[in-house]
Amino acid sequence: MFLQNLLSTEGRLNRIGFLHSFVFILCLFVLLSILNIAYIRSAEGALTMYLYVNSLQSVMLLALWTPAIIRRLHDLDIRGNRVWLAWAALLLDVHNLMLLNIDTAEFLQAIQPILFFFSAIVLIFYMILFLMPGSNGVNNWGQVKE
Repeated sequence: MFLQNLLSTEGRLNRIGFLHSFVFILCLFVLLSILNIAYIRSAEGALTMYLYVNSLQSVMLLALWTPAIIRRLHDLDIRGNRVWLAWAALLLDVHNLMLLNIDTAEFLQAIQPILFFFSAIVLIFYMILFLMPGSNGVNNWGQVKE
């Protein structure tokens, strides 16, 4: 049931279900990171390979994490399109943007305080998702609290 609901954006997701999704995705991400580190130690062009695999991990994390965030937002009676905040956090990750070119990396280094501030906003967003109880009764989309 858990894996079937992992990719669904329908319905609501309470705090415990959101925590379970988070732990599952975190374990998967850590496993992929360990495999990435083990692989790049034995490969030529390790930094480039690391950056590409890190970007692939971010895309995978985004694909798995998005439905859980949307369902959690529905539980809070908030439209699911607010998920763009979580997307922006992953897409603005310096490691992912360094693949574009060196000038981009230098620019990102220059605006690092702004990126830090944005990361703090994203952290507050996630804290709200983890700590706020869901709305009672029927939400704006006719979904009843489970």
